[in-house]
Amino acid sequence: MPPIIEGPPEEGEAPRPLGVKLLWFVALWVGGLAAVAAAAYALRALIL
Repeated sequence: MPPIIEGPPEEGEAPRPLGVKLLWFVALWVGGLAAVAAAAYALRALIL
């Protein structure tokens, strides 16, 4: 299994493509948005 946190690329190794980096960014953004929305709806359900 590869490490969860990767360091910088080794000398001579090609950096990751921009598309892969952006895909990770978008996935984490959507996950954060979903977590905040779920928490907001859960709190609203408790209040009302």
